[in-house]
Amino acid sequence: IIQSKEMKVDNSSLTGESDPLLRTIECTHPDNPLETGNLAFFGTLCKEGEGVGIVINIGDSTVIGQIANLAATASTDVSPLRKELDRFISYVTYISLFLGILFFCLGFIIGYNALTNFIFAIGICVANVPEALLATVTIALTLTAKKLATRKVLVRNLESVETLGSTTCICSDKTGTLTQNIMTVQHLWFDDKLIRGDNKQLKGPNFSYEYDTESVGFRYLQECAVVCSEAFFNNAPPESMYERLKKITDEHQKEAEKKKIEEEYAAHLKDIQWIRRPTVGDASETALIKFFQPIEEITTIRKRYPIKINSDHSESKIAFNSVNKFAIYIVEYKHTNSEYCLYIKGAPERVWKMCDKIYDKGQMKTIDDHWRKQYDNVNLKLAKGGERVLGFAKYHLPSSEYPKGFDFNCMNVERINVPLKGLAFLGLISLIDPPRDNVPFSVLKCKAAGIKVIMVTGDQPVTAAAIAKQVNIISDPTALDIAEQEGITVEQAMKRANAIVIHGDQLAAAMREDEGLPESERGRKLAQWLQKPQIVFARTSPAQKLIIVAGCQKLGHVVAVTGDGVNDSPAIKKADIGIAMGITGSDVAKDAADMVLLSDDFSAIIIGVEEGRKIFDNFKKTIIYCLSSNIAEMLPFVAFVVFQFPLPLSSVLVLCIDIGTDMLPSVSFCYEDGELDIMTRNPRQKHDHMVTGRLLVFSYCQNGMLLSFCGFLPYFAVMYDFGFSFWGIFYTAQIKGVKPLEGDQFDETLPNFGNSNARCLPGSSTPIAVNGVADDVRVPDWLYLQDKYEDLRMFYLKCENGILKRNIETIACRVPQISQISGLPVCYTTETLKYAQSAFFYGCVWGQAINCNLLKTRFVSIKYQGLNNLFMVFGMHFEICLFLLSAYCYPFNLVLGTRDVVWYHLGIHGLPFAILMMIHDEIRKYLIREFPRPAPYKANWLERNSLW
Repeated sequence: IIQSKEMKVDNSSLTGESDPLLRTIECTHPDNPLETGNLAFFGTLCKEGEGVGIVINIGDSTVIGQIANLAATASTDVSPLRKELDRFISYVTYISLFLGILFFCLGFIIGYNALTNFIFAIGICVANVPEALLATVTIALTLTAKKLATRKVLVRNLESVETLGSTTCICSDKTGTLTQNIMTVQHLWFDDKLIRGDNKQLKGPNFSYEYDTESVGFRYLQECAVVCSEAFFNNAPPESMYERLKKITDEHQKEAEKKKIEEEYAAHLKDIQWIRRPTVGDASETALIKFFQPIEEITTIRKRYPIKINSDHSESKIAFNSVNKFAIYIVEYKHTNSEYCLYIKGAPERVWKMCDKIYDKGQMKTIDDHWRKQYDNVNLKLAKGGERVLGFAKYHLPSSEYPKGFDFNCMNVERINVPLKGLAFLGLISLIDPPRDNVPFSVLKCKAAGIKVIMVTGDQPVTAAAIAKQVNIISDPTALDIAEQEGITVEQAMKRANAIVIHGDQLAAAMREDEGLPESERGRKLAQWLQKPQIVFARTSPAQKLIIVAGCQKLGHVVAVTGDGVNDSPAIKKADIGIAMGITGSDVAKDAADMVLLSDDFSAIIIGVEEGRKIFDNFKKTIIYCLSSNIAEMLPFVAFVVFQFPLPLSSVLVLCIDIGTDMLPSVSFCYEDGELDIMTRNPRQKHDHMVTGRLLVFSYCQNGMLLSFCGFLPYFAVMYDFGFSFWGIFYTAQIKGVKPLEGDQFDETLPNFGNSNARCLPGSSTPIAVNGVADDVRVPDWLYLQDKYEDLRMFYLKCENGILKRNIETIACRVPQISQISGLPVCYTTETLKYAQSAFFYGCVWGQAINCNLLKTRFVSIKYQGLNNLFMVFGMHFEICLFLLSAYCYPFNLVLGTRDVVWYHLGIHGLPFAILMMIHDEIRKYLIREFPRPAPYKANWLERNSLW
């Protein structure tokens, strides 16, 4: 800047400082371009005055260009959810491939053929893969994004939803994020009382206001503030509304449409509160008129006390400037022995010096030591609160010296022909950019959830600290407070204080100290600051914000960054999750963000945190649900190989469980509500993985084993009912026999038991086939039903001393059922296995239905969670309907290999183990809650070792 006439710029998009800043030709801060007074930056706004400047940087060399480069080069890490899913998928892949190859090789050792071994390997691999997880992840993230959209939160990266739930630290900008970015009246001091300036329209008629609008002192202050403010409400429609006029060519039609637009906008304004209405004027004056307008129409006050117009048609006023630091207005005001009144508004210290009297409850009193002390205390208190303070005074000009029609010389302060001493002080009004209404409560919820909230702003330290205290980021005395109270240095106080305010210059000095040090030793001072529980960083540059975020990540934090300005975009991009404001946010910040708060509502972050934590919990529940059934699917193959009884569960039924009956219940966890403690527990640390040893033990060794029993018991019960005893079927999968000839009937009284194709050779334990067909001497085909018509009592034969003997133990048939596939009795045939496999499948479905309900909670009892997840209820009904169809629908029998079992073979025998599973889990949860703890808020032994 080489010329300046009261030129003021708004640098809030770069620094976050909401006050207009004066530009001069003097270089006030040679080392810090953002602080110096003789530079204006591309992208900022000139709010007042005028100036002339020389362009010194363009393009990427401008401040915004440098910020854009920072944002473009900021590295981004893989989301915590992606890391966890990749880790889990790796584990599952290694485990399934290892077990598949292991059992493939074991099959050859035992003596199975290659095809059978390959089927076993496929079954083992499929049984270990949670097929529903992919659908669950996609649906859960999409549903949460949709839910957040109803709360005015736009999710640009689906995985970021879960990241927000893992957040341990939020670095938030101040202006426009924690605050409203609207200057507002905060306090008033008049009649020797400091009172809150609550807005009449915002708080409503039933609120108990500290000020009385009818009091003389308040009216005097109101009149001076309104008259000395030139800001006004802008009732003109925005230019965007006139865009439709461009398409109209007819002038009469265009005028009619223009009038219609103005009427529409006028009607729209009636529904908007005064504090939200657009204005024209300085931010401070705008704050004043928005406060006083709901009390009395400002135009009425200004008409009542119009500015004196001189004979040369000039107005009797001197505008505010940076040299004088006050504004003068002379108005027509009839009073005792007076025609005119001099009003002054400006910096409190300037206005106070002009006064020797003060109004107290309408009475004018002389300023003495008492009033000076009161003024100093109030002014200091407001300044420490980061509030911008304005002083007001007036003086009734005596009509003897200033008769009606007097011309006032208001060219400048030096030539003014009215006294600027002996005025009467009216009071003080302080202004601040106030916090958003729900931010203080939201910050408390963050702290309750174990999330640290750090303010990172470009504003002044005093203002930043004041806002931080109002929004509960700072609740303890700061290092500066302790230093002032105890008379020690700030450095000494910082070691003891829980709350610190760090200036950008301190951060820059710390970075300079790190130059030349190894990478491992850099950032130690920053790390010490970041370990404090309550932190505010003020007067920070965009590059420093980036350093702060990186420092938090280096300490192991999952960092969320909120901001709205261009200066926030590099940090937003660097963070684990970047959050931009939708209304006040710049396009640059929105492009860099993973989420956009469309309503600029900080409390929406808390909703996101809760939803993210819920997603992580529900993913765990889905994984346990899938892994539990995977054990029940895998153990039949293990038992088949180790104990060599007929395979309890076919590969087709394994797939039927995984992508059939289990699919909807697995997905239903996406709709499960969060548990009661979800926002009171600490956030998970980076070393707290989704799949842990505790989770695997719970899934495989507890629920998985009990779920397997839910299948095995019905399997053995069906085999028993159809004539095969429990011990009799062990190792039958490798026992050879002789296939009977067609027409043979079992007869226990005959030497060959009715098998005319079997006879013994001397000295041999294995019978031979009479018909000479070598393939008739073999193991019966249990799997592919080649021997479905054969009575196995006369198939399983052996030779002892040249005499045929039965080779397996059978019992009396308890269920004389006819197979709809073979048309023959089920007892003693390979059809028995199909019925037993069906029962195993149905038992697993019952067990998973119970498992689905007990997994609704990790810590609290299921009775507190209830059955309000309608999708889960639908999923359980769906799986029951599916297994009923598989049992009693003939096409399903053919495709799946299931059978039409009697009702008590529908897995009913497995229900005791399913109920035991729920009782066991409820006892486990109860002991976790009630077991003695070593200290408050510390986990007990059971919680450390069994809470997944």
